[in-house]
Amino acid sequence: MKKLILSISMSLLFIAAGFAQKSNRTSAYMYKQKGQLENAKTAIDKAVQNDKTKNDPKTWLYYGEIYYDIASSPLPQFRKLDTLAASKAFMGLKKAKSLDMKKKVTKEANEYIKKLSAVFYAKGADVFKVKNYDKAIEYFKDAFQVSQELGSFDTTAAFNIGITGVLGKEPKVASEYLKKCVDVHFNDPKIFIYYNRALQQLGDTAGAESAIKLGRSRFPNNLSLLLEQAQLYLERGQAHHLINSLEEAIAQKPDNPANANFNFLIGKSYDDMGKSDSAEMFYKAALKVKPDFFEAYYNIGAIYVNKAAKIQKKANDLPLSKSKEYAALEKDANANLQKSIPWLEKALALNPNDQPTIKGLKEAYARLKMNDKLKELMDKLKK
Repeated sequence: MKKLILSISMSLLFIAAGFAQKSNRTSAYMYKQKGQLENAKTAIDKAVQNDKTKNDPKTWLYYGEIYYDIASSPLPQFRKLDTLAASKAFMGLKKAKSLDMKKKVTKEANEYIKKLSAVFYAKGADVFKVKNYDKAIEYFKDAFQVSQELGSFDTTAAFNIGITGVLGKEPKVASEYLKKCVDVHFNDPKIFIYYNRALQQLGDTAGAESAIKLGRSRFPNNLSLLLEQAQLYLERGQAHHLINSLEEAIAQKPDNPANANFNFLIGKSYDDMGKSDSAEMFYKAALKVKPDFFEAYYNIGAIYVNKAAKIQKKANDLPLSKSKEYAALEKDANANLQKSIPWLEKALALNPNDQPTIKGLKEAYARLKMNDKLKELMDKLKK
């Protein structure tokens, strides 16, 4: 009889132990309902480690829900319970689904997974603001994985990964996710701007140019893409392509204040090619848009100074017997130097401390024997 009693007692003990383990899961759920997240976390952590409950989809559903509540709580004391709560919630909810052969908890798990997307976006935005780009990429990747888990494609998350990758000097990651956006025809021209930059960071200049061309074919009237293409040509020293792009940009938006800069860049491109007449024309076009454009005034003055210097050199190279030719060339040189003065004077009025402008004017005044002007300039410099 004693053996029977002992046997019954042992059975009751095992049953009680089983209930005790399941009670951790039940307790976790009850604590969650009451908002007692610290107790809920302690209980569910025990439940997912116990052999009796760790393979039950409901255990992992509760685990995911509790950790979601921790991650999304407005109260710092709860968020501090686990800084990786959002990632753990995602893991738990996916595991609940993988164990759910009878599909009893999958719908509820998916609802929580969907809500996690906003949590990952918010966390990504927070660290992005403080330029912690590596961490931002992780959170935006988590947001992207949420959409993948739910059978969709989150182009915004992929785009955010791409932008962050470019800014954080992670071009391989950036190009991978931006290409995903390109492939699904995400309707935003900025994709091609950042895709081009990612490819440039990777050293793939041909790919970068192809990306911009593809973007322009999809968004032919987008000014930002056009200017990005111009920047690419500028960096690669492709002056003719640059000029064409900038002229197209000016024609596309004639009242754009930025046309001052565009005209100046076209002028500078012609200047670098030695086409001074075309350069001057575009510098003047820049001044029509921006009358106080110091660099445009200075560069026009410099055109005439350089012309004068070349002519004077040609004169100086003549033999002494060519006195008439020398006199003619010197007169031409001085005439060009005279033309430089009004432009350099306007430049100096805008930037009184600019040393190249001051030097140019001093030399012009001295050479042309404009002693009063030279004295006036020197007196100003003494003040």
